[in-house]
Amino acid sequence: MYIRLLTLAGCSVLLASCVSTNSNKHLPKVMPFAETDSVASTGDAADDPAVWVHKEDASKSQVLGTDKQAGLYVFDLQGKKQQFLPTGALNNVDLRQNVMFGRDSFDIAAATNRTINGVSLFDIDATGKVSDAGAFKVPTTEPYGLCVGYDESGYRVFVTFKTGEVEIHEVSKTKAGYEATLKNTLKFGSQLEGCSYDEVQNVLFVGEEARGIWRVDLNGNQEFSRSLLDRVGSETGLVADVEGVDIWRGKADSGYLVASAQEGDRYVVYQRAAPNAWVGTFAITETEDELIDGVTHTDGLTVSSANLGGNLDKGILVVQDDSNGKKGTTQNFKFVAWSDVIRVLNAKETSK
Repeated sequence: MYIRLLTLAGCSVLLASCVSTNSNKHLPKVMPFAETDSVASTGDAADDPAVWVHKEDASKSQVLGTDKQAGLYVFDLQGKKQQFLPTGALNNVDLRQNVMFGRDSFDIAAATNRTINGVSLFDIDATGKVSDAGAFKVPTTEPYGLCVGYDESGYRVFVTFKTGEVEIHEVSKTKAGYEATLKNTLKFGSQLEGCSYDEVQNVLFVGEEARGIWRVDLNGNQEFSRSLLDRVGSETGLVADVEGVDIWRGKADSGYLVASAQEGDRYVVYQRAAPNAWVGTFAITETEDELIDGVTHTDGLTVSSANLGGNLDKGILVVQDDSNGKKGTTQNFKFVAWSDVIRVLNAKETSK
């Protein structure tokens, strides 16, 4: 059993088998420093974010966020809407920067799109402007979760499904635009959504919503090992639904894996490197002035280790909030400084 002693507000909290699966009363808490404008659609709408880092001025970095009823939003680091692209029922979004096709470099985002039963692609220029770059269809019905990777195997899009499949699509660029080729399909036992690809370890982390988090070691597009990193109901406090999954990247394979446990209104953090030891579990509460509400039932999340300046020198965590404000009629995304997460978990800082 992995045990870590945390100190929070003068109290010692032993995180081991004592983590409750139905209460966050004794969990460490962090507060958001900003929130986005609400998405226009009401009800279940905001879903998943991704962070784009400005190459020359980190303060101009942006957050992409999906409205699964309507399209893609682009927000600045204060949470103000910069763009909206009405491209359809987008669910999960992810991106990679500095992707090389021939001699040219591209920043490319991808998002599952239920309207076309496929994946929408987006180019992001040097200023952060996002534009529609086409799409490709997938063979399995209702694309759901998504993550991307860029390494020696090229730019790949991993699409997850409620039926338990993960499709691996390799994207290329031609004069006519982007094209995708299905390279492999992995099978799991039940509904999937969140995933994250680690280029350094050649590992795909996958959230099986009712079961837990999988670590899948890949050789190119072929799986050669699979292990259940954590299970729903364990001493870490991981509960269903396992939703957002992403990596805070330090040097080599150091850093953290972060997952949202939706029904528990909490987030579980692990070491990025094998054996992916549990670091701690925390929740996000309202700000002291009550101007920004706490976060409940998070669906998608993303985390970046990029130095974005000021209180974001260790990066940013962005999470979906399913009930924004006291009326709770809309949804949005909340921004948390990663340095605050490290502080409350009393985790040893992983340098970049």
